[in-house]
Amino acid sequence: MNLRERQHAFAVALGMGAVPEGVDAHGMAVYANNYRAQLRACLREAYGKTVLWLGDDAFDANASRYIDRHKPSSWTMDAYGEYFVQWLENAYPADAEVGELAWLDWHLRRAFSGPDAQPMEVHDLVADDWENVEIDFVPTLRFRPMLSNAVAIWRALADETPPPPVVIVDAGVGARVWRQGLSPRFASMTADEATCLDLALAGASFGEICAALGRTHDGEQTARIAGGCLGAWTAEGMIRGLRR
Repeated sequence: MNLRERQHAFAVALGMGAVPEGVDAHGMAVYANNYRAQLRACLREAYGKTVLWLGDDAFDANASRYIDRHKPSSWTMDAYGEYFVQWLENAYPADAEVGELAWLDWHLRRAFSGPDAQPMEVHDLVADDWENVEIDFVPTLRFRPMLSNAVAIWRALADETPPPPVVIVDAGVGARVWRQGLSPRFASMTADEATCLDLALAGASFGEICAALGRTHDGEQTARIAGGCLGAWTAEGMIRGLRR
């Protein structure tokens, strides 16, 4: 067995909790324990507010089961835990706030180390033909519909204040995460803003966004909502540019 084959056998055995041929069982147990402890610590660091919400025992139990089924596959540990949000959503199907807190934890962390981009300034928000303008967002932006008040719970946990009770929120609302300058940001969104952002991220033009809003709002409301979203997104550093 050459070195590459031996390394592969060791990695496979480590993931399976086995002892490869020619390796001391006691030493392997120590190594395996340290390996799992490092992965669990990585998850705890990435999902800090989720740890506080679930408690140490419940979080660590889920982390251990996740580690059993998900081996590191990247050169950096920053990427480990990518599928833990989905894991928790499946583990707590009746508790929407758990997966949503985890989603906020994960994407705020990823936004911090995400790709740089120069956002446009508000005074550059001009176009000759708004009907056909598409919006180019910074690459750290992430969005999802929300079922609970997880954003308020996350803020309270971050501020070390008692979190509010779980509340099921109105249909259609959402949350967004991005980085403004060097700081990860997040915000709740009304159903109207969530509709606008969802369409914009899918490549809809500003005219198409206004047309979608016009199905439930009059012309004045449509202009106010669409224009307000565009102005706020620009001021908050979410927009990289306009495509025509």
